[in-house]
Amino acid sequence: METLASQVNSIRLTLQAVEAQVGSGRIQKDALEELKSAVDEIRLRIWAIMSAAAEGSDGLALQRFRLRRAIEFCDGLNREFESGTMSARHRECAILQAVLAKLTASLAKAVPEAH
Repeated sequence: METLASQVNSIRLTLQAVEAQVGSGRIQKDALEELKSAVDEIRLRIWAIMSAAAEGSDGLALQRFRLRRAIEFCDGLNREFESGTMSARHRECAILQAVLAKLTASLAKAVPEAH
């Protein structure tokens, strides 16, 4: 099993490789935006893991964090589609729609109806 120290080292080495690729011009700006988003997500998830560990809640805080992030993300996408700033012509939109349909069905089964 990989230790936390080796995982952290792997992340550092990856970032150094990315930095070298940026320096040589082999990475496009769009890819950097994706990297930034991934790093932001890592940072937020680490914070959530630390909070969950401090609470000793057996992962419930982490689950709630992930749900809140999903809510924020979906709400943001919804606003972009409604305002027209996000195009629905991307092929990923059909994939997203299928995933959301599955998620909706799973939630319908998992969440008891409110009476």
